[in-house]
Amino acid sequence: MIPKEVSSLQHPIVKTFVKLRTLRKFRYAQKRLVIAGMKQVSEAPAIEVLMIRKGFSFGKSATEIYYVTDEILKKITGLESPEPVAAIVKMPPWRSLEGKKKIVVFDGIADPGNLGTLLRTALALGWEGAFLTEDCVDPFNDKALRAAKGATFSLPLRMGTSEELLELIKDYHSFVADMHGTPLPEVKPKEKVVLILGNEAKGVSEKLKLHCGKVAVPIAHIESLNVAAAGAILMYILRSA
Repeated sequence: MIPKEVSSLQHPIVKTFVKLRTLRKFRYAQKRLVIAGMKQVSEAPAIEVLMIRKGFSFGKSATEIYYVTDEILKKITGLESPEPVAAIVKMPPWRSLEGKKKIVVFDGIADPGNLGTLLRTALALGWEGAFLTEDCVDPFNDKALRAAKGATFSLPLRMGTSEELLELIKDYHSFVADMHGTPLPEVKPKEKVVLILGNEAKGVSEKLKLHCGKVAVPIAHIESLNVAAAGAILMYILRSA
């Protein structure tokens, strides 16, 4: 592939990057997404379109390669100080979680930074898959992708309804994170464990609470923990079952 040079912010490929980054419906219709930064792009298995800052050397192949200005990188990444590479890659498909022994569920998580951090934590702590309810923020949102730092492409993900989730986890020892639940040190989970983490403001839905035990991280001096912090603690302890 012979690289091309692009300097116009109105170039069609620039507009495609921006639409993929900012429009969820367009991402899912195209089944493509934008990743940015040296680590994410270097680790991507296959790149369709690669943007490289003019004058920067980057040894990664792609179907299409463009050398671009810093202004274009800022536009396509939405960052004031972008790293010198960005790319379009295929969106990872939803995967089955059947047979997984450790599943974390994100019920209506709204903040993409929290979701990305939780995905990264789940992968690091050995959880085998993540289920996202339909009102959860998009895991392929650019902020979520940055926070996940590649975990989105390695951890099996599935999105579905509460009914589909309850059918999946009917034979699991399931817990919802709840400040009024059983203190974490007193919980003795079985081998097949599901942990459900809820919306930052509303918590886990009442429908899911009815089918699960409640577990809490004992804390002092403050009312509650950020969902990403609480989730990390819960995943670390519950993984040892």
